[in-house]
Amino acid sequence: MTDKAQIMIVDDAPANCKLLESFLLAQNYEPITCRSGQECLEQLTQHKPEIILLDVMMPGLNGYEVCSRIKENKEINHIPIIFISALDTLDDRLNGYNAGGDDYLGKPVDLSILLKKITLVMSNKQIKRQLKHDVEEMQSGFMNALNTGEEFGQVTHFVEQCLQANNYEQLFQAVFESMKNFNLKTSAQIRYNDQVITLNSDGEKLPLEKELMLKAQFDSQILEVGSKMFISYVHFSLLIKNSPIDDTIRIERLKEHLVAIAKVCNHRIKSIAIEKNAQYQKDISSLFQEGTSSLEALHSNLETHIQKALTITQNMSKKVIDEHNISCLDEKQKKELMSIVHYSSTQCKELSQELSTLMNEHNIIKTTLQKIIEKINSSLN
Repeated sequence: MTDKAQIMIVDDAPANCKLLESFLLAQNYEPITCRSGQECLEQLTQHKPEIILLDVMMPGLNGYEVCSRIKENKEINHIPIIFISALDTLDDRLNGYNAGGDDYLGKPVDLSILLKKITLVMSNKQIKRQLKHDVEEMQSGFMNALNTGEEFGQVTHFVEQCLQANNYEQLFQAVFESMKNFNLKTSAQIRYNDQVITLNSDGEKLPLEKELMLKAQFDSQILEVGSKMFISYVHFSLLIKNSPIDDTIRIERLKEHLVAIAKVCNHRIKSIAIEKNAQYQKDISSLFQEGTSSLEALHSNLETHIQKALTITQNMSKKVIDEHNISCLDEKQKKELMSIVHYSSTQCKELSQELSTLMNEHNIIKTTLQKIIEKINSSLN
């Protein structure tokens, strides 16, 4: 087997075959000789020559029949056929053309003309190959452009979803939805302060995946191990389980998209933590403001009731102190004393009621404080 281009000679005349073989070898081609049309068809199952030099008049299948069968076969109908025949009338040439031949030479063959025709056919084949390659490249480039545009749209959609995520659960949902659009099986890990959350696209928590992502974060931003790919940032890691390692163009494109997604996630994790902390501080502040206002109001009510109790007590004491030696009292004075006692009794009842109200207020204070403490503990938890 050599790297020389193969040219098949099909002729039942040994002298013609020998002449063409010597000529082709001298031109650095590799000749394959067949002595009949049937042998030609059999050889074409094993060899795919660049050109076939085909005689017309042969026993069994003639050249036109062989040419027609070759052109009916999709696997070999691309091979150019040059008829070489002693039959050289216009009708003969038309028959060759109708059978599917590419060119026609009369016998005895002029080798210089044959060389020009072979050179022309080889040049045309090279042009066709290049055109086919260019078309395939254009189609590939077009498809890559379409895929890139579609994938970029998916990344843009993810960024929008990511910015709307108010917690880590919603962030995980946005990541796995995006990975599903890329037809990727994934696991993701969020790390912030002492918190580590690891989930896969099926909602499962696998301890081994958690450990792998924790260790992979220290190796490099992108770590590839077979069909597995780790993409790591400080607060976020992504594990791709079915990386398309056989499609080098797609995998390079995916790396760019996945790095962008992981980077956005890393920043959003920090933002969510800051927003949660700010809301926590706001809630705590609101709770303490509410507690302070309640305590101030209760304190004011308590002061008022205590002052009333003191005033009543002072008035009673003054009335009793102002009266002197009860034994020296006459009837009028005794009546006045009874009036004072009656008054004191009434005031005592009022004092008792005020003190009862004061106790109720005390219970309200106690209940309110308990509620405030419960709210604070709930917020802290």
